[in-house]
Amino acid sequence: MLQQLRSWLTAHESGIILGLIAAGVALRTLLVVASPTTFGYVWDVYADGVKLLVTEGRLPVAVDCWQCYHPPVFYLLGAPLFALGRLFDAPGSDVWAHRFTAGLSLPAAGVVFYYGFRLLRLFGCRGASLVTGLALLLITPVLFISSYGAEADIVMTALLAAFIYYLTVYAAHPSTASRSDVLLIGLLAGLAAATKYSGLVAIATAGIVFGLQLGRGPARGRTVRQGLIVLAVCLVTGGWKYWDNVERYGHPLHATGSAAEGLSVGARASGAPYEFTTMRLGQVRELFGLASPRGALTTFPVYQSVPTTLHALTWSDMSLFSRRTRHGLSTDPYRYKRIPTLLVMTVIVLGFVPEALAIVGLVVTWRRRAFVPLAAFGVVTCAAYLWWLLPQSEWALKSKYVLCLLPPAVLYTTVGQAWLARRWPVAGAVSALLLLGLVVVAHVYLYAFAVGGL
Repeated sequence: MLQQLRSWLTAHESGIILGLIAAGVALRTLLVVASPTTFGYVWDVYADGVKLLVTEGRLPVAVDCWQCYHPPVFYLLGAPLFALGRLFDAPGSDVWAHRFTAGLSLPAAGVVFYYGFRLLRLFGCRGASLVTGLALLLITPVLFISSYGAEADIVMTALLAAFIYYLTVYAAHPSTASRSDVLLIGLLAGLAAATKYSGLVAIATAGIVFGLQLGRGPARGRTVRQGLIVLAVCLVTGGWKYWDNVERYGHPLHATGSAAEGLSVGARASGAPYEFTTMRLGQVRELFGLASPRGALTTFPVYQSVPTTLHALTWSDMSLFSRRTRHGLSTDPYRYKRIPTLLVMTVIVLGFVPEALAIVGLVVTWRRRAFVPLAAFGVVTCAAYLWWLLPQSEWALKSKYVLCLLPPAVLYTTVGQAWLARRWPVAGAVSALLLLGLVVVAHVYLYAFAVGGL
């Protein structure tokens, strides 16, 4: 039966992919139309910096607003949209200005999907594996929710998705890489660094890849030249913000609020008792439903469990946008969504399947040279995130901060599932059916989230 399903998926690959994309577009349209706020689903309000750029004609500095310390790419991209939206606003109103700005996340999510698709194709995914990978990209809730919101994280994720694809292509055939190929890698790394500080993982990853290439040889001179081009373009594109920070504040990674603790290069004492070996699904379940206790998400003990929170925020909103008082904003803008708790928890539990398969895929490809850029990107991103997370006591534990790992993770999932199907056909069949179940149930959940309930 499973073989028949695989054959059917392969035979109808194009039609199924188009159907999945159509469903993804329809669900995101509902997400936009039914959004309870003009600025979409955001964790931090970046639109203030965009508004300042439009109204005062200058880039914001750290003291201008809570999120104004970030590098400026999001403000620069959002400003034309904000100004265009104002043409439809009544005097003194920025309703359409905010809606247009939040709309920047839609094409950014499209870029993530596009380069996720190209990454799957690059590694030979076809038929059932390609359909599965694309379905996971489209239905993973953290990417879906991020598809409409005025914030910089999804823009940076789009840039990093393109960056890791082109770096992987380069690493496979460095001898045939043109100067424009190398310039593009440096440009994308620089733009990522000019969007958020966490975008610096791009240049660190490139450094590892070029360093390994230099160590292997041959043609070390060519590798040095290409590496220097990437570094130079990155510094020119994204380095000026960091130099400005040094001149203004005395260090390159200036921030405000609790983020300043995470970016400090001084004392690195842990600011919160994070747990790395617990999984508290029962406590996650208690966050949903009308009978759940009120309060911001960070006030619940379950939030301190790193595996629990990152997993729950990947496969749901962990009640952040669907239960009043969870977000912590004084305006309390996100109304209650009547989504059955059983539906939410089913998606969360089934979400362990692709994660487990991704670990299998990572292990079986660890020594394959073609996967080195992806593995290096994952290690650098996780290390940078933990370095930033540990000193902070609240609101730093969010899966959207490592959303850039989604395209490589989906690739590893398809590799892991294929390997399992070859070695243990029964286990492979079970995992494939569970993935299919996840795709079906997740579509129902995303629809319920978009429209506000069932």
